[in-house]
Amino acid sequence: MKNGTCFVVLFGAGQIGAMVSRLMGPGYRVLCFADNQPAKWGTALLGIPILPLQEGLALAPDCVCLCVLDEERSSAMEGQLRSEGYAGAILRPNDLQIFDARAATMRLLAEQICEANIPGDAAELGVFRGGFAALINAAFPDRRLHLFDTFEGFSEADVALERGLGFSRAKAGDFGGTSTDLVRQKLPFPGQAAFYPGHFPETFGPCEDTVFAFVSIDADLYAPTAAALPLFWDRLSPGGVLLIHDVNSTQFGGAGQAVRAFCRERRLLPMPVCDLHGSAVLRKN
Repeated sequence: MKNGTCFVVLFGAGQIGAMVSRLMGPGYRVLCFADNQPAKWGTALLGIPILPLQEGLALAPDCVCLCVLDEERSSAMEGQLRSEGYAGAILRPNDLQIFDARAATMRLLAEQICEANIPGDAAELGVFRGGFAALINAAFPDRRLHLFDTFEGFSEADVALERGLGFSRAKAGDFGGTSTDLVRQKLPFPGQAAFYPGHFPETFGPCEDTVFAFVSIDADLYAPTAAALPLFWDRLSPGGVLLIHDVNSTQFGGAGQAVRAFCRERRLLPMPVCDLHGSAVLRKN
C-alpha cells in the first residue's frame, strides 16, 4: 500500500470482474486482471490489461479479488493463488452482497413512487426462488404484485433462439428448482401476490388492462425480455419504472440486445446501475 492506496489484482476477466472494477473506491487501484484463459492474455477489459496469473502476482499487489460468485470456483481460484506462493489478502465479491446496488436502487425508486403517488401495481418477470420478489413485496406492501415465471426454468424455445443468435450458453431448465409455493413462503405480504406460471408472454393475458408503477424484468434471455418491454412499458404510469437485470451482462447478452433495440425504437436512454450483473433503469416521463 502506497500513500493510502491499495493496489489490487482482479482474478477473473469476465462480467463480475468488469463490475468489480467499476465498484472500486478511490482508495483502491486496479493493477490488472488475471485470468486463466490464454486467449484473453495481452488484451484489455475496460482499458485494464489482462495477464496470466503469474504476471499479475509479479506486480506485487496488496490484495487479490476473486471475481466469481460460484463458491466452488472461488475455492479453486484461492487454492491456485496459494499454490503460486501468494500469501496476501484475498477479497471476494460475495463480501459486497450485503451492499446490493440493485436492491438499494429498487428501494429508492419505491420511495419515490410512493411519495409521488404514482398509480399502478408492481410486477416481476423472472422470479426464480423469490429473493428479489420478496424485496419488492416489502417495498410496495399496499400494491398488487404480479409474478411471471415458468417456475420450471428456461424454456426450450427461448433457449434455442438464444443459442442460435449466440447470445449465451443457456440451457433449457436452467434456474429450475423453484415453485410458486416456495416463493409465496418468502413474501412478507403474500396476500398481495398473483402468480402466472407458464411461458411468457402467453401468461400476460390477465394483465392486459393493468396499470403498472414498478416492474422488475429479470428474464435473462432475449425472447422473454423483448416481449416484456413493450407490454409493460405501454402500461406503465408516467413516472413509473422498469428495472431490468443483465442489460450490461457478458453472461446473458440477449437481455441487453433486447433492451438496446427497444430503446432505439422508442428513443429512450437506459440508466445503468452498478450492480454485479449490469442492471439498468428505464423511467417513463
